[in-house]
Amino acid sequence: MNEASKLKQDQNYKYPFSLCFLKWFCPDHLHEEIEGDLIQKFHADVKRFGERGAKERLAWNVLRFFRPGIFLRNRLSLQIIQIYMIRNYIKIAFRNFVRQKSYTLLNVAGLSLGMAASLLILQYVKYERSFDTFHSRAKDIYRIQYNGWQNGRLNFESAVAVPAVGPALKNNFPEVEAYTRFLPTKGMITYERPGEEPVTFREEKAQYADTSLFGVFDFKLIHGNTKQCLKGTNKVIISQSTARKYFDDEDPIGKSLKVNGNELLLEVTGVFQDVPENSHIKFDFLISYETINALTKNESENSWGWYDFYSFVLLKPGTDVKDLQAKWDEYLLKERGEDWRKTNRKQEFILRPLTDIHLYSNLLYETSPRELRDGDSVYALSIIAMFILIIASVNYVNLATARSFNRANEVGVRKVVGALRTQLVNQFLTESFILNVLAAVLAVVIVRIAWPYFSELTGWNIPISFLLQKEFWLLVLVLFLGGAVLSGFYPAIILSSFKPVAVLKGKIIRSASGNFLRKSLVVFQFVASVFLISGSLIVYQQLSFMKNKDLGISLEQTLVLKRPGIVDSLYEGNYEAFKTEVLRIPGVQGIAASSTIPGEENYWTSGISRLTGGPEGTNIVTTAAIDHDFIPQYDVQIVAGRNFDSRFPNDKENILINRALAAELEFKSPEDAVGQLVKHWGDTVKIVGVVEDFHQMSLRAKVIPAVFHLIPASQFYSIKVETENYYAVLQALEKPWAEFFAGNPIDYFFLDQFFSRQYERDDRFGQVFTLFTGLALFIAALGLLGLASFMTLQRTREIGIRKVLGSSVSGIILLLSKGFMQPVLIAIVIACPLAWFLMNQWLQSFPYRTNINLWIFGISGLLVLIIAFVSVSSQAMKAAMTKPAETLKYE
Repeated sequence: MNEASKLKQDQNYKYPFSLCFLKWFCPDHLHEEIEGDLIQKFHADVKRFGERGAKERLAWNVLRFFRPGIFLRNRLSLQIIQIYMIRNYIKIAFRNFVRQKSYTLLNVAGLSLGMAASLLILQYVKYERSFDTFHSRAKDIYRIQYNGWQNGRLNFESAVAVPAVGPALKNNFPEVEAYTRFLPTKGMITYERPGEEPVTFREEKAQYADTSLFGVFDFKLIHGNTKQCLKGTNKVIISQSTARKYFDDEDPIGKSLKVNGNELLLEVTGVFQDVPENSHIKFDFLISYETINALTKNESENSWGWYDFYSFVLLKPGTDVKDLQAKWDEYLLKERGEDWRKTNRKQEFILRPLTDIHLYSNLLYETSPRELRDGDSVYALSIIAMFILIIASVNYVNLATARSFNRANEVGVRKVVGALRTQLVNQFLTESFILNVLAAVLAVVIVRIAWPYFSELTGWNIPISFLLQKEFWLLVLVLFLGGAVLSGFYPAIILSSFKPVAVLKGKIIRSASGNFLRKSLVVFQFVASVFLISGSLIVYQQLSFMKNKDLGISLEQTLVLKRPGIVDSLYEGNYEAFKTEVLRIPGVQGIAASSTIPGEENYWTSGISRLTGGPEGTNIVTTAAIDHDFIPQYDVQIVAGRNFDSRFPNDKENILINRALAAELEFKSPEDAVGQLVKHWGDTVKIVGVVEDFHQMSLRAKVIPAVFHLIPASQFYSIKVETENYYAVLQALEKPWAEFFAGNPIDYFFLDQFFSRQYERDDRFGQVFTLFTGLALFIAALGLLGLASFMTLQRTREIGIRKVLGSSVSGIILLLSKGFMQPVLIAIVIACPLAWFLMNQWLQSFPYRTNINLWIFGISGLLVLIIAFVSVSSQAMKAAMTKPAETLKYE
């Protein structure tokens, strides 16, 4: 025990705060001795001056020992040294960047492009995943999917269900909090202003909707009462943009809108905010559900057979959906089982999460089928983003380790003068951090500049506000930190591991493991590149296959007019007169009417069954109305029987079927079906012909069984035009249209363009995939160019000696290129089977698909070899063309 401690224990004095102050500022190695002297002095002063005087003198003595310089040196020296070290690291880093401009430029360019590409892709993926998530209870909302079974076989999977399922779920299961239904409709909407011309538009985005809509979804009502606006018959609420379109600056509340002339008169009771783009269901008009109930005498309320309704349920939080589905299936079997057994059919109603619809639903009758995406394809882009970022980081690692031998002397000198390995690691990590900071800043600038062009490429109006959200900046931070640490750590370890004695003697040995690692990283880069190139080619091959495959129907030079929305009892006669006038127009080959056209999903379904033989029960099939001219004008092949013919006046009681339906009804051949009687729509009708299968929709959907009825005047008028001067034909059509369908604006489109819209999402995916594939290849080539430059620089003297000894320029180029071509060839060998396997899995999602040709891998490999050879040989050529006198003059 020291003297100061003994004095503290022997005396009963309570020592003042001044001794604590001494302990705080005094260096540890001096504290004990100084404190002991002060305490001895204190006890002597107590006897002489008293306790109070002694304390005052003690405080004064402590203050005399206080030296700010000593305090700062002992307490803040480490922090100061660290600050100076960091400043030194930054200064050295920038000196190296300036000295090695090409190295810095290559790294910053590669890293910034990699980050920018990753940020763009991940924001796109985020937007695709955001569909329907703006509803506050999106995770508790489920759509009812309807699966129809016939004779134990799945007949169809539909996004629309029967209207009775919503009430049945709500009334029988306490887990169901609410339900709502939509029934799509369309027509001519007219607003009549007093003393002005009526405002009329054809509207495609209208729905009948339940009053419970706003209790399930978070669509925002701006004007009106959410509980009252859809109560009663003939009520409608409209979107903001629709209100401006019809009413300009007028208040729309209380105004009346006419539907299809005088078919329906609707009162506007509310205005809602335009439906967000990232909603899978879109509408501009919502008509009260009681209106359709009144029109159908409540069939739209309790029917178990009419399936045109999008039905949604809101479940209570924490509901076990699997358990509810099991109980629901059991309830249906109990309540509907007897009816199913009679018809040999089964109805299955599945709860499908709302948030899965956009990416993982590809059913019949989707509300916005062209906007749906393939979830696997979207997530494949995430993998591309990861590849691009890794390729950019690999570039940094390769270039940093290749340059490591140029900085060996620097490391050796630093170690000799006392630098610790951790300090060297920190220095090289600092360089990595600074490079990644520069790259991250440049990446954000690139993203901001490219944002509108990228949004246009993807087909979405992705809001610029995405760049202001904290998730975006958190992602930037993650990419920056991940890139800085992962790309900087290995080179820092390698550089700091050099032994100073060996380095300063010039005996540093290039590690075989280091060369192997660099070559392995190059292999990885080009495996990714070959895979992405092959994938892009296969995507385009599949798209080309779908677009060019024979559809079984002719779409070329077909102009389609939509049926007038406002018609009267003279409609059929007017149509025939219109048809006669159209056929007189020069350049018009023919005109045909039908209820549907290729590219338009056919919602009209019905049941059909054979009177004798065939499958048990009723088969659900699609139904179309056509006239006599539809089959020949669309060049649909008749494989058995005949077409509808005006010479047979009873053909309205006959039907045509397609080959798929003939097979489903179990006729041995199409010829056997001709003349057979079947039950359809409750009537007995005769099959007079069988047509070849044709694709009503894109090749993403299978051909489905179909029935054709003779109904001359229908929804669409298809006009075959033989001239390229469509404009003249359109002008000529306006006069007969205005004469026979007065008050209806003419609405037309070209069928081939209309049909091709189905491939828009595939085209855009192909374009995005190709863009980032090219970017990944460019970044990989950039890294190879830099690596070749440094490796060639290291062999400068060798090249000079070889030229002195007689080597040719081509020989030197071949020598230098050979070392880089080997890992690229290995990459091709690895990537080709991998690409074949994964892309073949992707093709399995298409019912009609192309075969993967070997030439795809040949082109991919050759393209990568050419790019690699050009990158390497450009540097090799530069070195080979240098005069030996220049490279050897200092030897």
